[in-house]
Amino acid sequence: MSSLTTPITLLSAVGATGASPAVQVDPGQPAFLQVSGITSATVALQGSLDGTNWSTIGTALTANGIITIANAPTYLRANCTVYVTGTITAKIIY
Repeated sequence: MSSLTTPITLLSAVGATGASPAVQVDPGQPAFLQVSGITSATVALQGSLDGTNWSTIGTALTANGIITIANAPTYLRANCTVYVTGTITAKIIY
């Protein structure tokens, strides 16, 4: 199930708050979320064991950057929780 060579776009040039569709990943494996296009916004990497109940993993980004986790849960998504300006793109590799 790993996509360690091909990033998957979760958010593509969004200009509003909202969560991306979830991706099912290999539990216990590393994952990397790269976010770009933030001018004034907050994007969180969120994880879930069941695809229904979500929690933020690590610190949400308020500037372009990468969130790295060593042991992913079963599902991951990007969530733009605050939006003021920017055109936000989020890509994941797991």
